[in-house]
Amino acid sequence: MAEPEFPSEFLSVMARMGARPDLGDMSKGHVIVNENLTSHGIIRIAPLMLLADTVVGMRLESFVEDWTFTTDFSFRRAQIPVSHHIEATSTILRHGRRLMIEELEYVDENDIPIGHAQITFMRTPLREGEAKPDVAKVRERMGSLELPPLDQPVEELAGIIITDAETGKVTMMPKEAVRRPGGFVQGAIMTLIGEVSAQTFAEAHYGTPCVVTSLDVRYLIGGRSGPLVTHAEWIGDPDSGTIKVDLRDEGHDILSCTFLAHVQQIPL
Repeated sequence: MAEPEFPSEFLSVMARMGARPDLGDMSKGHVIVNENLTSHGIIRIAPLMLLADTVVGMRLESFVEDWTFTTDFSFRRAQIPVSHHIEATSTILRHGRRLMIEELEYVDENDIPIGHAQITFMRTPLREGEAKPDVAKVRERMGSLELPPLDQPVEELAGIIITDAETGKVTMMPKEAVRRPGGFVQGAIMTLIGEVSAQTFAEAHYGTPCVVTSLDVRYLIGGRSGPLVTHAEWIGDPDSGTIKVDLRDEGHDILSCTFLAHVQQIPL
């Protein structure tokens, strides 16, 4: 059976978001910060998740015969300065038969640490008749692609709509441009939905601009049908800044992803 082509729409979304693998060092990658990847001038967590997925996930896919699916992603900001170029370097924590776990350090253009992440992938055998694309070639192509930067906010590009800020309800109908091979919505887009929900919810309640400073994501089952819909609520006192977000795939009536977020108010 001929290998399926890697979806060009997926390539374009990843490329337009700016995540690039380092072709000289497979443990590294970078993102050039475009204003449309930011909120209040600070890069969103979702592009940094995409960078982790690019550095770690695509490297794993290139030498593991199975599919690899992200199960967990945790990110903590070290600080929230305005950055223009961010590099991530990964280190293996554990590569097992089923789970592969790595951590990443993020630094800005001045080599100042701006964040830390841990990411887990689960190996899943291909079904009979399935064939993987040549991810090594895709990775090489991504590392050398030069596409124009985003000309619209990444959440608009993904098709995310704020429906009810007071409850953190945002919705998205999945389109081909945000799916990974296999039909599920790519993990960074799921992350973006949860991040927008938490930020929108906090800003509606505080009445001031906010940034998500930390995010724990559990990818339970990939969004496929849609609409994907979120609901946010405080954990404890709102002054703690801790928010839980649930993301449901209403087309399958299933909880697809959960988030624990911490938000910080920022000066006007």
